[in-house]
Amino acid sequence: MCSHKPTDNLTHFSTRGSLGQLMARAKIYNQINTQLQPQLPDTLKNLELCLIKDEVATLITSNSATAFRAKQQINELLALLQGINSNQSINHIKIKVYTDK
Repeated sequence: MCSHKPTDNLTHFSTRGSLGQLMARAKIYNQINTQLQPQLPDTLKNLELCLIKDEVATLITSNSATAFRAKQQINELLALLQGINSNQSINHIKIKVYTDK
């Protein structure tokens, strides 16, 4: 006999739970990224917003040269993120390099 685990019925999905909150945050981050990308210089185009926690925005990139350039322009990036209309308060930025191994 096959041990089949039934899937959850998504018609009763509630956004009040942990998964719903996570999806709501992802939607906000996607909207911010959509507004941020056209404003970034060509040398920083592959930066993406990953997380906003405790007024700190974490931007990720897969290119260490982009991360270096971004750290040199941290004040300009902070001004761009603060200028984007969102309900998130951002006072500091962290730049991380993501390497997919």
